[in-house]
Amino acid sequence: MILLVGCSSVPVHTTFHMPGIDESNPGNLTWPALPEVPRYAFIGHLYGESNTNGEESDDGFLARVFAAIVGLGAKKKSTLDLVRPQQVSSDDNGRLFVTDPGRQSIFVFDETLNEFDVWNETSLGTPLLSPIGVTYAENSLWVTDSELSLVYQFDSNGDLINAFGQDVLKRPTGIAYDPVGRRLLVSDTAESNIKLFDTSGKLIDTWGVFGTGNGELNRPTYLVYRQGSLYVTDSLNARVQVFDDAGQYRQSVGQRGLYIGNFSRPKGIALDSDGNIYVSESYYDYVLVYNRQGELLMSIGGSGTAPGQFAQPTGLWVDNRDRVFVSDMLNSRVSMFQYLGNN
Repeated sequence: MILLVGCSSVPVHTTFHMPGIDESNPGNLTWPALPEVPRYAFIGHLYGESNTNGEESDDGFLARVFAAIVGLGAKKKSTLDLVRPQQVSSDDNGRLFVTDPGRQSIFVFDETLNEFDVWNETSLGTPLLSPIGVTYAENSLWVTDSELSLVYQFDSNGDLINAFGQDVLKRPTGIAYDPVGRRLLVSDTAESNIKLFDTSGKLIDTWGVFGTGNGELNRPTYLVYRQGSLYVTDSLNARVQVFDDAGQYRQSVGQRGLYIGNFSRPKGIALDSDGNIYVSESYYDYVLVYNRQGELLMSIGGSGTAPGQFAQPTGLWVDNRDRVFVSDMLNSRVSMFQYLGNN
């Protein structure tokens, strides 16, 4: 087991400029476009240090794609920006957490203070090899490391509280929290199941087996838990599956296909305050929006670098202000949108 370490080093605080919906955005983009009633508005991009002056890093698109794919080049970048962002979460104090295995780090954006930190082995005193999933609960930040086969628990300052999953998890990716049962739900992608832990790190249950039937999984990735239901991106089965709080199958969303609204490699999953379901289709570079019944409402995206376009989107997050965060992995950024409501 990885031993708990002493107090971590103090991270370096870097000033950044948080994009806002009331600012001058490129083209004032909305989806759908006018004259239809807009449901989403583009807010901006999160990069890291490049947000200090509102400009993107000088690195070209192909250079950023190469760095994101191979996980190299991060140390050569003069600007401290995201390289391969995966998942986003937030706490109750206006902080955003972004995992980045390209930098083997967690970016911590404090919107209230307009500054960000980068938590990594240097600042945490704890090795991070491939941080993927992240969720904030019980005054702790819980992070999966897919290569080390661990779940880390950090306090709000980035000090290590616990590390668990060794000899239990094989390749953990997504993580979600059940506040009623006080359970952590972790997708074990390599074993095609969902493992449940209590907050001390003890394994208490396992849901799902490998297969293609209802309730069976094939390389699940990201998770979200909302009001007694667990939503799982069943990536290689090209669908989203929904389970109740006892692990029983409820419904599926989406299916494999070639048209917008179909899936090839779904990854991120999130829900807004109206219960709309967001799924990132990483192969076709779209974010797809479904209603509670699993009916397609609309799509945002397409391949590219312009605002509202993506290059292999992965994790999704919707905060308590109904802002939608998309980890736009090969563009080395997090894209931000504001959900405007359904009326």
